[in-house]
Amino acid sequence: MRLPIIRFILKKKFYERFLLTLMILTIGWMSIFFFSYLDSETNNTAIFTNERLPKLNKALSIFFIKTSGRSCLTARQACGIESAARANAEAIITLYMEKNLIVNLSKIDSDRRKIDCSITSAILQQFENVRVVREDLLGYLDGTPFWEFYRTGPFNKSTTPLVHRSDVIRVALLWKNGGVYLDLDCIVMRPLDDLNNTVGTVRDFIPNWVENGVMAFSAGHPFLLFLMKSMILAFRWDNYLSLGPPALTEAILEFCNRNDIPASKWLHCWRNSSLFIQPADSFYAIGSGRADAFYQPEFDPADLDKLKNSFLSHIYDSGSGRIVPSRSLYAQLARKYCTASYRMTTEEENGKL
Repeated sequence: MRLPIIRFILKKKFYERFLLTLMILTIGWMSIFFFSYLDSETNNTAIFTNERLPKLNKALSIFFIKTSGRSCLTARQACGIESAARANAEAIITLYMEKNLIVNLSKIDSDRRKIDCSITSAILQQFENVRVVREDLLGYLDGTPFWEFYRTGPFNKSTTPLVHRSDVIRVALLWKNGGVYLDLDCIVMRPLDDLNNTVGTVRDFIPNWVENGVMAFSAGHPFLLFLMKSMILAFRWDNYLSLGPPALTEAILEFCNRNDIPASKWLHCWRNSSLFIQPADSFYAIGSGRADAFYQPEFDPADLDKLKNSFLSHIYDSGSGRIVPSRSLYAQLARKYCTASYRMTTEEENGKL
């Protein structure tokens, strides 16, 4: 009598355990499906890339930032990306684009040029080493000194958010990932794989002035952490330059304990680290004081000669809507270094970039 009862109890317990296991598995699969669906609905990060990208040399990463929230580029911005891709075919070129459109963008964005999605698509399709990452770029501040500054500080009161966001995001990305940062208004003329832990001076501005339009650093470089902390102290919500060249220049002077910033020299700085200061000819051979040289109806051969030793040329005023005549210096550079962008644009705009 006792044996059948025991068997019945065992069968009942087995049946209960079987039901419990089945229930757990069912809930588990439903959870996986639900959260996978939820993730697909809520994760709006868009990464457009090319199949060949993983095969490329990841030792060199070149990146650009676009903070406006617009999903397409102007022809001149496309020119910068194309020139980098052409001159650095074995590097990965990344364009980080903000996915959220800035409120009242028309009031704060001086870029009045035509936004051209066809050129944006063509550049991505033609150059296998170019990718676009479109997401909330302020998320890259997480894990850096900028995070609390953004979350709880006066940063969001900025009257020039496009500029200030770009200034902090580029430094955060360099600190986290390393690589070469370029402004979108640069035309690249040579490979950039020799650049590391370096920034560039200008010749036609105030002494010891360092621009932040081109920055190349190894990930985790001590100077970048120092720079982020210095930028927070230097921030002025109503001064668009406060997180740019002045903050960078002052941080170098303090970090390297110097009264000047000599060009073409390695500076030995705090924490056994070093920085190389590029001469003006490397990035800014034609500085902001001579921006008109890019837009003259007939270019001066002497200006073209100044660029013969440059890695790239930072094109000042390219976002101001200035006309680029077909025989200008800007047009000469575009024809040679961003052929596709120049050709597609001039076909639509009667020979003008």
